[in-house]
Amino acid sequence: MIQAFSTYANAQGTTLAAAFAQLGNACLRVGRTPESTAHASAPTLSIDTTRVRQPIDGFGASITEATSWLWHNRVTDKERCIRDLFSPRDGIGISMLRQPIGPSDHVSAPYRFVRRFPDRKLNSLDFTPEMERVLPMVEAANDCALATQSHALNIMASPWSAPWWMKTNLSVLGKRRYTRITGHLRRGMYAAYARYITGFARLYAQRGLPLFALTVTNEPDYPQSRWPSMAMTPREQAEFVARHLRPMLDHAGLDGTRILCWDHNYSTDHYPDGAFVRDMYADSAALAACAGSAWHYYGGSARTMSRIHDAFPNKGIWVTEASGGDWGPRNFTPALLSLGTAVIDMMNNWARSAVLWNIALDEHGGPDYYYLRNDRRHSENRGLITVRDDGSIRRNADYYALGHFSKYVPIGSHCVECALDHAQGVRAAAFLTPTGTLVAVLANEHAESIWVQCEVDGSGIGVRLPSRSLTTVLRR
Repeated sequence: MIQAFSTYANAQGTTLAAAFAQLGNACLRVGRTPESTAHASAPTLSIDTTRVRQPIDGFGASITEATSWLWHNRVTDKERCIRDLFSPRDGIGISMLRQPIGPSDHVSAPYRFVRRFPDRKLNSLDFTPEMERVLPMVEAANDCALATQSHALNIMASPWSAPWWMKTNLSVLGKRRYTRITGHLRRGMYAAYARYITGFARLYAQRGLPLFALTVTNEPDYPQSRWPSMAMTPREQAEFVARHLRPMLDHAGLDGTRILCWDHNYSTDHYPDGAFVRDMYADSAALAACAGSAWHYYGGSARTMSRIHDAFPNKGIWVTEASGGDWGPRNFTPALLSLGTAVIDMMNNWARSAVLWNIALDEHGGPDYYYLRNDRRHSENRGLITVRDDGSIRRNADYYALGHFSKYVPIGSHCVECALDHAQGVRAAAFLTPTGTLVAVLANEHAESIWVQCEVDGSGIGVRLPSRSLTTVLRR
């Protein structure tokens, strides 16, 4: 049986994403390609299910402290909100979370986990802020996943900064606002920082939420004075991971928690084309300690991940942050296509996950304490959903773009080889689920609808893609 679902906008800009929940959308057809388009120049998608590529560990976003604050304090129907996000039957079936360890740039107010300073042995370590502010929503999300999916959520975690007294600039910010001193992890604090991260991982494990993976710091090549951040060089990260964090996790019985290096863009000014990962992997102990690398999509090309995969085929690749906002396409259709094609590119370049940023923000891009304090303005970021002042919810283009993957491609699926011919303006990625369902996600960037001939293991079927749309096709 063939099914297809599309998300797009009509000429008036009205979102017609209800196609997610129903078959037979009037603007979508599956069947024999019309004779008028069945010629050599017609777009053709060839899928070879025998050529299995990387496993899929999940699609998702982050329950930041800002997201959880909105869920606790403003969302009027909390249960419906969770189902819309984490149920594949009632919503988009998010299967992965990336949780900040301590405050990120999106918090309602600052908080900390260490009550005394300096406290190298972390005797004052106290995760009450996490347990009160964030974990209730994480647990509700995981309960929903367990009830409606075949797998608990895969949860990874990333710190934005070490506690201020562990850093060379004595600030939770990446740079002092006036002296501009950059904050690195002090060498004498490597063991304390490993203990700090391990304590967070132990907390989640004790709550029945064992961490799938950890990164060492978010965006180590972007320390700045606006929100918590911390600089790290490949040599620093290699030493910390191999000689401190990995041994401490193993000693704590958390040997199943992967360590992912980098956690930054495909390319940065200091580390173009995966140079940070290459330099770190040059340390054999760090190479052995890392399960792979984590990537963000804000700079460079997704092809960088393929080059890293080719050089280190035994190391995994995960995309841990991507998002939309006013700094990118704002209108629904351009935002849908921009993010949808970006996720397609991630999958075709060996990513085992695609994780966006905030699940929920308000109508101003908040809560955003650090933006208001340091920039004197709200953030320009956009969540998967927007929580209005009255507690109602608007599903954004990001929600639907992610949903074309997360709703139909569960944990344990595999990306499979596919190729497009005569298909300028069309992008596609294909997957096999654990139950044998073939899933293809196609983006049509053309201003008119087009037919694409899908050839699967020698058999073909035509699929009509609405203009400027994302379409998910299932073959059961």
